[in-house]
Amino acid sequence: MRYPLSFQGELSPFAYVLLAPTLLLSQHAAVAAAFVREGFPIPLSPSFWLLPLRSLTLLPNLDMTTAAVSFAISLVVAWGLALLSFRRASWSGGGYFLAALAIVPMVQIAAVTLLLILPHLSTEIGDEPEAGVDVRDMMQGVLAGVAIIILAVLISAVSFGAYGWGLFVMTPFLVGMTTGFLANRRRSISFGQTSMLVMGAAGIGSLALILLALEGMLCILMAAPLGGIVAIVGGGLGRAAARFGRKKDQPLMSLAFLPALFALEAAMPPVAPIATHEAVDIAAPPSAVWHALTDSSPIASGPGIVGVSGLAYPIRGRLVGAGVGAVRLGEFSTGVARERVTQWQPERRLAFTVVEQPPAMEEMSPYRKVHAPHVRGYFDTGETRFDLEPLANGGTRLTARATHILKMDPVLYWEPVARWAIHLNVMRVLRDIQAKAVAEDSDHHRSGV
Repeated sequence: MRYPLSFQGELSPFAYVLLAPTLLLSQHAAVAAAFVREGFPIPLSPSFWLLPLRSLTLLPNLDMTTAAVSFAISLVVAWGLALLSFRRASWSGGGYFLAALAIVPMVQIAAVTLLLILPHLSTEIGDEPEAGVDVRDMMQGVLAGVAIIILAVLISAVSFGAYGWGLFVMTPFLVGMTTGFLANRRRSISFGQTSMLVMGAAGIGSLALILLALEGMLCILMAAPLGGIVAIVGGGLGRAAARFGRKKDQPLMSLAFLPALFALEAAMPPVAPIATHEAVDIAAPPSAVWHALTDSSPIASGPGIVGVSGLAYPIRGRLVGAGVGAVRLGEFSTGVARERVTQWQPERRLAFTVVEQPPAMEEMSPYRKVHAPHVRGYFDTGETRFDLEPLANGGTRLTARATHILKMDPVLYWEPVARWAIHLNVMRVLRDIQAKAVAEDSDHHRSGV
């Protein structure tokens, strides 16, 4: 029995014309609707058509939940396009590499368009593998998946410095497809067994990255949920290609497109702005809050889960001088941020811009040096501003605003993680200032009695 939501079967050109463009353009329609709902003009630029989800990050009020839900929907769309495109390629007897490319936003419009016009390429139908287990093919599939992971990181991250859909989505998809295809090409195993092999290949490949000092444990753990889901989908496609494909060597041809995709992503890196806004009411006057804000003593509370995860967290800030132009040294767990004061209004406002950034994280690794470029330059902080607002009850509302730039795709996957870390770090700073200001105000009142 053939199920409509499996990779098994074929799809005629007419059905593909009706379904695939509708599914593809649903991403653009959802992003356009979000802009209209927020009262902003739709950004009808080339980037909107090629990378619709990246355009969503231009909304100034984008929150973590919306970003996460939008990315989850995009994965469903990608899975649907992969399914439709693979079955369309099966009808033509070729074009499996186009079916793989249909899940990558930067090139998916071109891939879907070519599949729309793809004619019959062959009528040769391969023999369906018999049921059973071929240990040699299973081992070959796992080893091939491991090799793809290592080569992809060497080419994309180390050589091109590209962290995007190619590395985090296309690579695990092809790992799954290659492992599933090779493991099923002569003997057909179940989808569950195929998925276990795919996860085995991904796990061994990830361990190899750590042992070769190409990545740290933290980055791998953060990318694992996305990579695991996509790899299992790829494994299902590879299994179907081995069992029902016409020309059984064609599904593996899509591997040749990975370096070109990495190069394209390196030429078009994401620049996703993140604006944050946090506030806390303090039972102390602005003078006490200002003193606590400009104090150089370390933050008393521990970093919590941010520190455990290896992400950078603040330790203390030290002012060198006073007024606009003064230097502020922000000490973080990963190094020192050199900052320049841009606004100085005692008891009202302090703002500074970051001149020199420390690493955004410290990778967990058995080695002192990890060749992972993403710890520098892929998440930057621009200007940070603290506003002090006197309250009617004699207290102060302290508001922290900051701008950040995220340079990793898929941005809607990484942005909620970045916002979560920013929120925890900023609230830790605000609560520390709150505690110091309240303590100072209490000491002042006691000394005045």
